[in-house]
Amino acid sequence: MKCPSCGKEEFETKNIRFTPEIKGEEVEVVAPASVCARCHAPLMDAAQMNELRRRAADRYRVLHGLLTSEEILKFRHALGMSQVAFANYLKVGEASIKRWETYYVQDPVQDEHLRLKCDEVYAEFNALELHWKSHPPDMYSGNRRFSWELFKQAVRFLIKVTKSPLFLNKALFYADFRHFKTYGKSITGMRYIHLEYGPCPDQYQNLIQCLMRDGSLAAAGHHQIKSTQEADLSVFDDEEIQTLMLVAQLAKQDQGKRLLQLSHEEKAYKETEPLQLISYEFARTLKI
Repeated sequence: MKCPSCGKEEFETKNIRFTPEIKGEEVEVVAPASVCARCHAPLMDAAQMNELRRRAADRYRVLHGLLTSEEILKFRHALGMSQVAFANYLKVGEASIKRWETYYVQDPVQDEHLRLKCDEVYAEFNALELHWKSHPPDMYSGNRRFSWELFKQAVRFLIKVTKSPLFLNKALFYADFRHFKTYGKSITGMRYIHLEYGPCPDQYQNLIQCLMRDGSLAAAGHHQIKSTQEADLSVFDDEEIQTLMLVAQLAKQDQGKRLLQLSHEEKAYKETEPLQLISYEFARTLKI
């Protein structure tokens, strides 16, 4: 191989910065290339060109929130499928799989399809979103639409003093119902149902599992969980923070054991049938 610029035949492999164009947009990537020892001109063989294309495509994917080629490949391997089987599972052509696993950038619709079919957490959360959107604000949500962000930050804040999922769900119940009692709206928009162990957020197990799988929560010993980062209280207004602080202070005394006992004595619980939604109208008789 000769350098097209100076004719010298000595080369060394170096990582070079390139700015290729992907879908009309320039991206910066570093990729290996053969560099002339005399004039330093880069020269790439077929394998190096393919690697540059793959890295450029993946850089574009990252910038636009799309799955990278490696992530798509991991999904296929996790399902134990060949490219043919994976294509059949996704109802796409085998050529699409080969391209997505190398340097062909999938469009957002294809990316969404991949996530729904391959990412258990994403698919589960999508189902939950559909569930929330199909229920407009009413007396079972505290007159507001459910907010995943507010729920997540409330969980992060209250888990510090409750430690376990059982006591946490009672603290959430009291925070939402107490806020409704005072201000006419819940904090999170969560719906609560009558379960054997007291009032509990609807879809609670799925919600906690989503938070565990996305890394927001982590196991912290026997029947205990912890937040992996501090709660962002900036998403709440001052009145919501005041209510959360009140419930946190009550729970802090015994990690929420008293709140668990009180919840079984509430009219909201006693006058609602098992497995039925609890109306926020019961907030007026709340014991805290």
